[in-house]
Amino acid sequence: MSRIPAVPQRFRYFQSIGSINNVVIIKISAFPPRLASEVYLIFRIMFLLFFAISARAELKPETLKGFQNYIQSLEAKLEKQNQSTENFLWIDRDSSLRNRVRNGEIVTQQVTAPTVPDGLIQHWKGAVFLPGVTLDRVISVDQNYNRHKTLYSPDVVDSKILSHQGDHFRVFLRLKKHQVITVILDTVHEIDYIPLDEHRMYSRSRCDHVQEVKDAGEPDEHVLPVGDGVGFMWAINSYWRLAERDGGVYAECEAVTLSRDIPFGMGGVVGPVIRSLAADSLTSTLTAKRRILKSKK
Repeated sequence: MSRIPAVPQRFRYFQSIGSINNVVIIKISAFPPRLASEVYLIFRIMFLLFFAISARAELKPETLKGFQNYIQSLEAKLEKQNQSTENFLWIDRDSSLRNRVRNGEIVTQQVTAPTVPDGLIQHWKGAVFLPGVTLDRVISVDQNYNRHKTLYSPDVVDSKILSHQGDHFRVFLRLKKHQVITVILDTVHEIDYIPLDEHRMYSRSRCDHVQEVKDAGEPDEHVLPVGDGVGFMWAINSYWRLAERDGGVYAECEAVTLSRDIPFGMGGVVGPVIRSLAADSLTSTLTAKRRILKSKK
């Protein structure tokens, strides 16, 4: 019988005794006075973090308008970038960055986005190299939206094509986001594929709407109105550039999200949590895409 590793002394005063609605219940035993201030501070921070993130946030018209204005200016820049053969890919502007991606590294970078009233725009871009596959193969897998719930599980809980005409898709995705609390989101996307030449493809996914789901999977499951809920994500647009060369396909994504603003006075505690959600989601998507294409060789 294998021996159970000893529990560090400072954690012997905490014991998980169950959970309710994904919230872990902790039993606290008596602990030495020397740890009292440290434990109090930890729990105070945890309480403030949970309270701030789970509090209701409302999407206001001026917040959405600010996001739409940014998207309009961004898409104009991306259209110009798509016309360039030398700088079509973001990583082509930096040979060392391109080599890192070619050698198997997934790279991401945050792009400075404008501030909007009562909201937070986050813009991230990332790149991955998919060795040994063709552009047609990548597009075929990407457009198989009915299987995204399997391919991209557990981040994608459900997926289906609502309509399809030519290079245009209307797609439903149920997404699972977890950062301190778990949030289920029903999203609808308008997606267009734009061939540039035989080796390059550009796709654009515009979010039609996002709705938070309460008590998902339970008998009393219900979908909240657009803009209601905790405000983890109010909108998400993504822009993909695919280029076949070097024995595979380079895939770049720019993801732009709109979420609740960081509550006043909570920047040091809540800020990193909210900001990490967009970055972690992009990295997870790029990692999953490489895994999926590798398994389908």
